[in-house]
Formats: sequence, structure tokens, C-alpha cells
Amino acid sequence: MPELPEVETIRRDLKSLILNLKVLDISTDSPKQVQPSLKEVKKALLGRKIKDIKRRSKVLQIFFSNGVIILIHLKLNGRLLVRDKSDGKDKWQHITLSLSNDKELRFSDSRKFGWWKLIKNKEELEKVLSDFGPEFLDDLDFEKFKEILSSTRRNIKVILMDQKVMSGVGNIYANDALFLAGIDPRRTADKISSDEIKKLFNALEKVLKAGLKYRGASDQYYLDARGQKGSYQNHFLVYGKTGQKCLNCQDKIKRIVVGGRGTFYCPSCQK
Repeated sequence: MPELPEVETIRRDLKSLILNLKVLDISTDSPKQVQPSLKEVKKALLGRKIKDIKRRSKVLQIFFSNGVIILIHLKLNGRLLVRDKSDGKDKWQHITLSLSNDKELRFSDSRKFGWWKLIKNKEELEKVLSDFGPEFLDDLDFEKFKEILSSTRRNIKVILMDQKVMSGVGNIYANDALFLAGIDPRRTADKISSDEIKKLFNALEKVLKAGLKYRGASDQYYLDARGQKGSYQNHFLVYGKTGQKCLNCQDKIKRIVVGGRGTFYCPSCQK
């Protein structure tokens, strides 16, 4: 699933590629992914210009000239691609936003878990976004982070990935940050010391910024808005490296399951 660096990379791309373009049409062969309905979304968007593109957690927000907003969640393997209208159809393409300047914004999603949702005003938007916790690299500071961890007995990796508690971090960056901080992913958050919490906070900032620098991780489905792969997968620390040697101690990376997700760690460095 795309995480903060991947979705932020897409947001930046979209802002440079489709800002101020006018909507000419919207079509889909998967109506359930357009909420509340294709008819209502089309009525709201036709003839309107794209005025801004924002992000909260893993959700993109496209603002239009009449005040409506489209929320887009990529879920497990969705892609948002800006193409010329003359370009061939993309694999798994299910939603197409036809734009001026002969451009299209295409939503491809092999499993059809992702969605587009029409939001009619900023009050409604605020209500939706209130479900997300504070975000790394934005409004989550160290003191708040420490308070969150100290007040729960859940596994540290599980709490890092709970978007209602703190948002933006998924499986890839949680694994690598815990490795950098030397913390076993199975430990309960309330048993982590203040010094370790500080190390983890700094590690999370470091891996997220690295993810942004390398334009996301394309180990599976992720592509940026131009259809290009990111390269953070070439810089993974432990994620996906089962059986490979640890970068620090040469012990072998192990894979376990924590919170239902594949989890990678070094048993020597993360005791």
C-alpha cells in the first residue's frame, strides 16, 4: 500500500501537471469506486477547474473551482496517472478524468479497493479527515509521539501503523524505522524508554524523508503520477530482506507476523 512518501510524491506530481486544468468528462467501468455515484460526481465536476491538490495521511484531496473536493484513496495498489489522451489505455484503468490540454487523470486499480469520493464543502472534509491522527513531518511532534506510545500496551509496530492514532506510516517505513532505532517490533509501546522513543521518532523522520527523496518505493505496484517507479526499494534496510545479512551485524534478517502484517527485523540488533 502506498504510504506517506508515495502519496506525497503523487500529490506533488499532480500539482505540477494538472493544476488549473478544466474537467471535460469523467467515466468509469467500476461504478462502486466513484462515490456517491458517477452521475452526482459528473454533475459536480464538469466544466470546473482544478484549483489545489492536498494530502492528509494516505488520502489525496483535489479541490475544484466550485468548492467541491474529490478525495482519492489508493488503498493496496491503486495508481493515479497523468496521460495524454492519445496514450494507450493503462493496465487496470477503471476511472478516467478527461481534462483540458488533451490530458487525462487515470485511476488504475487491479483489486478495485481504492475509491474516489465527492465532498461538497470544507466542513464535510474536516469531518472526514478528523478520523486521521497527527502526521509525521507535519503536526506530530516528539512530545505528542511520546505521549501516544506511553499510554498504550499495543505492539510498537501496530501502533505506528494505526492511522487513527498517527498517520502516514505503513509497513515499509515502520520496519525500517524500528531497525534504525534498534527496537523489536513486538515490544509493547509503554515499555519503550524515553531515549528509545527519541531514537524511534528521529528514525521515522529519517526513513520518511528518504522515501520522499527517492520518490517512493516501487517494490510492487507503486508508480508516480508520470508512470515512473520510485527507488526507495533500492535502499530498504530490513523490509523484504528475509535471510539477507543485516547491514550492521551480518546476522540474518528474519520475517515474522505482527498485527497480521509481514514484519522484518534483525534478531541481534533489535532485541
